[in-house]
Amino acid sequence: MTRFATQAPDHVMTVETKGIPLAFMTAKALNLPLVIARQGSKVTEGSAVSINYVTGSAKRIQTMSLSRRALPAGARVLIIDDFMKAGGTARGMIDLATEVGALVVGVGVLIATAQPEQKLVDEYTPLLVLHGIDELSRIVDIRPVPF
Repeated sequence: MTRFATQAPDHVMTVETKGIPLAFMTAKALNLPLVIARQGSKVTEGSAVSINYVTGSAKRIQTMSLSRRALPAGARVLIIDDFMKAGGTARGMIDLATEVGALVVGVGVLIATAQPEQKLVDEYTPLLVLHGIDELSRIVDIRPVPF
């Protein structure tokens, strides 16, 4: 939270479902509203903006939607997610926020993988980096990112 406070976001955004607890606590710490993009759209949410994006790791096409009333044009958005491998979901959230006229001021993730080194998102802040998993010995090599 302190890493992004200087960016002066006015909304925190995540995609359903696993990123919600982390984004919720970040929004709470910053005293900001939380906006949740959906994997698809619900008729009951009214008009929505939807985009198709390619997941960075599996190279699958997914749809992400955001209710038009959830994020006003000109909003300063902090994107928070739980995990980043190649960055496809984060890239999709950036594109979705941009599509509704918002400005993305930062991207934060709990865990990012060391590989692939080149992500679909240029600037992001991970708390931890997963360097590898040795399934045979059951050793997980995960290290905190120094600030």
